[in-house]
Amino acid sequence: MRHHRKLTDDERHQIIEARAGGTPVKALARQYGVSRRTIYNTLNKAQRARQGRTQTISLRVSRRELADLHAALERRGITDHPAALRRLMGAADILLRPADPVVLNHLQAWGAQVATEGAAVNHIARKLNEAKLRGRPIPFTDDDMTTIRTFAGGLVEFAEEFRILWEEQLAAMTREVDKALEGLARKAPGP
Repeated sequence: MRHHRKLTDDERHQIIEARAGGTPVKALARQYGVSRRTIYNTLNKAQRARQGRTQTISLRVSRRELADLHAALERRGITDHPAALRRLMGAADILLRPADPVVLNHLQAWGAQVATEGAAVNHIARKLNEAKLRGRPIPFTDDDMTTIRTFAGGLVEFAEEFRILWEEQLAAMTREVDKALEGLARKAPGP
């Protein structure tokens, strides 16, 4: 019965590194005095030990969607696309959280304001249309003008405040994406 030599842990690590460097299996087997099968078994065990990720996600995307993703990562200097996707998945809880309660409260308050002032403007419009249909003089007062101007000013104010809140939300989201992708960008060559 033939007795085979056992590799030490150091030899296993050296074999893995040498094979990663391109050394042929036959040369490694000769160098360590073992069979090629032993080398392959060592490499396979090392590969299985590294495979901590057990799930695979398949996703069908269009060429344009893939190109857009690659372009977005390229703008950030990221070439390791799988690592970037893993990091973004890790940040999903932050990136996909519901809208900020402050934003929701502002939207509800603005909705109530628009409903109230809009009802007043609608009442003025009905009053003017009714007078026009009946052939009466149009009853447009200074109070009506003030109501309409208040409503228009409120809409402009709403648009500006919403823009500010939206930009804050986008900036916060960008910070979270930057944080998730931190360290993946390739280093720019020095001068």
